[in-house]
Amino acid sequence: MKKKFLLIFILWASLYGYGQEVINTAKLIQAGLDDGAKLVNAYITPINKAIVYGLSDVSYTKIKKEQKRHLLLSVKLAYVSVPSEDLSFDVDKIGLQNLEPKDPTRHITPTVFGDSLQVITLVSKQKDLLGRPLIEFDTPGGGQKSALPLPFLSATYRLKYTNLTAHFIPYVQVPTSDLKVGMFGLAFQQDMAMFIKSLRDSDFGISLQAGASYLYGHADLNVQPNGVYSPVTPTGNQTGPYDNQALNTFFTSIQFGAYADYQIGEHFTIFAGGGYNVGSSNIQVTGRYPVYIADPVGIGSVVAEDVDDPLDLSGTFTRTKFDMGVRADFERLFIQLNYNISTYGGLGLNLGYKLF
Repeated sequence: MKKKFLLIFILWASLYGYGQEVINTAKLIQAGLDDGAKLVNAYITPINKAIVYGLSDVSYTKIKKEQKRHLLLSVKLAYVSVPSEDLSFDVDKIGLQNLEPKDPTRHITPTVFGDSLQVITLVSKQKDLLGRPLIEFDTPGGGQKSALPLPFLSATYRLKYTNLTAHFIPYVQVPTSDLKVGMFGLAFQQDMAMFIKSLRDSDFGISLQAGASYLYGHADLNVQPNGVYSPVTPTGNQTGPYDNQALNTFFTSIQFGAYADYQIGEHFTIFAGGGYNVGSSNIQVTGRYPVYIADPVGIGSVVAEDVDDPLDLSGTFTRTKFDMGVRADFERLFIQLNYNISTYGGLGLNLGYKLF
């Protein structure tokens, strides 16, 4: 039963198939490490941003100005919208040194969110004696959706003027992919009524908030020497074994914010607020991989090498955000909807149950 619940819980993410797209990025390093790192970075950066920002997109928690303490459990879903300009990228503008489009008129290729039919063929600038490119391979396709659904579980312990929240994704395998993910985060929201007496009996409230989240992903890879085509027989040495390959992803998201809310009747609350979000991502490709390098010294030759731990990419992302939403609290159940206006903004849903 527990396994079925976890599979249902991450169904939204599995439908979009992004896990497998992320895994496919490791193949981009086969045609050279420097250009491969640039291609991976351009391809995967949008999903890095979506995860870093999405972890803070359902952050408001209703504070009750009463002595009784409560424990609330909920399922949260951040539906992160990806800007249209981040659905694809131009390979002519990322500084490739040894690779170029096979068709010069087709130099736009999808990111992890883009169109799977928009892939292009890249070739080496070096040619053999017959004028043929020494290396040729196709860029990976995307998930064909311009949004990332990011679900997670949440538990909030409510004091009189302070809410303490823990949220997490159990470490499980995403269906339809080889990717395993897990997430944990902590946050608090402090009502200013603790310090401002005039707010204690008012339907109007002001609160401050801060939180941090950490997400980890892992997948075993299977990149073999047949991922790149060359018309010539490579020199060098590729002996493997290639059974220790792995992709590890690390995401950290930190947020600070302030909210104003207003109680309408017994059940409803409207709220709005703004804040600052900073986060980092790190993508590591570890193990041994077959890599083909067009030899800049030799005439029409390709060097085949085994390379260990070929990729370690890090990025830092920041944004300001503005939230607005509505919340309904009943005897035991509550539901909250919010809209985030910012880069990689979108909708948020929080559906929960009050244990006591």
